[in-house]
Amino acid sequence: MNIKTRKLKAGSENGVIIVILAILLIIVVAIVGVVVAKDNAAIATFDGGKVTKKEYQVYYEMFASYLQSYGYDSESIPEEILKKAASDKMILTDAKAAGVELSEEDKKEIDDTFSNEEYLDYFKQYYTFSIDSLKQIYYNDYLIQAYIEKLAAEADDATIEEYIKSNATDGEEVDMNEYDTSHILFSFTKDDGTTMNDDEKATLKTEAEEVLQKALNGEDFASLAKEYSDDTTASQGGQYTMYDDGYTVSQYTDTVKKMKVGEVYGELVETTYGYHIIKLNAKTENGRLANDTERTAYANTLFNNIIEEKNLQYDEEEFKKFVNSIDPNVYAQEDEADTTTDDTTTDTSTDTSTDTSTDTTTEE
Repeated sequence: MNIKTRKLKAGSENGVIIVILAILLIIVVAIVGVVVAKDNAAIATFDGGKVTKKEYQVYYEMFASYLQSYGYDSESIPEEILKKAASDKMILTDAKAAGVELSEEDKKEIDDTFSNEEYLDYFKQYYTFSIDSLKQIYYNDYLIQAYIEKLAAEADDATIEEYIKSNATDGEEVDMNEYDTSHILFSFTKDDGTTMNDDEKATLKTEAEEVLQKALNGEDFASLAKEYSDDTTASQGGQYTMYDDGYTVSQYTDTVKKMKVGEVYGELVETTYGYHIIKLNAKTENGRLANDTERTAYANTLFNNIIEEKNLQYDEEEFKKFVNSIDPNVYAQEDEADTTTDDTTTDTSTDTSTDTSTDTTTEE
């Protein structure tokens, strides 16, 4: 009888423990569910998708200081980051629909980055979100870049020519040629990073003129560039592909455009960088249509209006509350200004009207 009683008690205790564990499990699952639901709650929506609070927080940590370093006003940064997060998701959707995938080279580059312990230590020191979240941003950025490259490559020449001409100054004659040049640079910047004075530039000019004479006498230009040039192109024999697209200093561009193919220009060309010895190797008519820089710039313009096209919306008040939960200092100055205004106002009249409208459209 006692044994049965003991067994019964033992059985009852186990039953209670099982019930307690089950209840705890339900509570834990419920808590996790609430956290997940909170993370997946939308901070903004757009046609066909949303930006979750978790996604936004990752973007905010990643890009806030970056935008600040570029001079963005602190109160404009949250919205700029929201646009970035939203447009990334929009473009990714289009990229996946177009069948874009990362190359094995890109995947390896990302994997190598995340195998770098020094980088991971830096990440852990400055960010609170997971390594997996950061890696996903890398994958997304690489995928977006691959999509942009695809669009750039697939654009026909007529489209690229129209894009180039549309960005030219009114009345300006557009040069569509590609110029294959080589140059030897004698830099005005010294090894310690400072700029040469006039006496030092005079000495440098004498040295440059001696090398210019060697080039004019027919010595191998590539060999001279490897030996004497201070430019990063030295190891490639000074080779530099040039377009009249505004990315090359005007003194260099203007000189090249009046040269004959195979010619070494008979004088030193001075720019802000230093003294150049220039040779024109070849000129390709309409070669500018293959310029990767301008093709990529064209592809980027295709996404200029994606925020409006896909109707990005968010509640401004709720958005500010969430941003303040991440970074309480963002809207602090604005709040202080509002408080100051309220404290110093002398208008005692009461405005009983209520504006219930909410503008949730992102302003560009």
